[in-house]
Amino acid sequence: MRRAHRPQRGTMLAGRATCALLMLGLLLGLACGPTPTARDASPIVVSEDPAQEALDAPQIVTLRRGGQEYHLTPKAHFVLRGIVLSRSSYGYDAMSKLAPCDVALCWGQLVKGKQYKQLKWSQSMRWYWWKYGEGFGHDNDWVSRWSSNTHIIPADKNLERAAKSLKKGQPAELEGDLVFVEWTQDGASRSWNSSLSREDQENGSCEILYLKRVKQGGKVYE
Repeated sequence: MRRAHRPQRGTMLAGRATCALLMLGLLLGLACGPTPTARDASPIVVSEDPAQEALDAPQIVTLRRGGQEYHLTPKAHFVLRGIVLSRSSYGYDAMSKLAPCDVALCWGQLVKGKQYKQLKWSQSMRWYWWKYGEGFGHDNDWVSRWSSNTHIIPADKNLERAAKSLKKGQPAELEGDLVFVEWTQDGASRSWNSSLSREDQENGSCEILYLKRVKQGGKVYE
């Protein structure tokens, strides 16, 4: 018969403390996830262009993030349905308090035949990047036409968590308003303007989305 070794009291306390910390970390991890507000099992159609609709009388939205006040003027209502290629969170750049993450998606021709899988996708410094081999058969203009990098301004923390939790390689639906952002910093007026086109490239070509609704995996967040 093996003799059980009785641990010293300090060892027992350390073990209990470790278990408590592990449980606390688990609970915090669960609490940090997004909370669905509805269920919708209908498929997300990713073969079509994003839906963009002009607004008749847009109302300015004022947000206070990180001690800074921002004024958002909606330019168009926007619904983007696509395959999530990449997502990136930001915590230290100038706009991270307002737009804490970017999401890169593709749709349309890039989705047909799963051509997006022939490219390598990445994000950094508020840009998205791709690489493809010689046999891909399309140029950068074509890839840009069927994909985008969207700067996400979440309407609340739950939507922020939902955007940061989007699963790569899965269809997703993002809905909200493309916006023009204005604020004052160090006595100077500053601005950040969303693109309204799927054809443009380089600086200013990204969509800036005031996010109001997310759908993925049959779950809706709004």
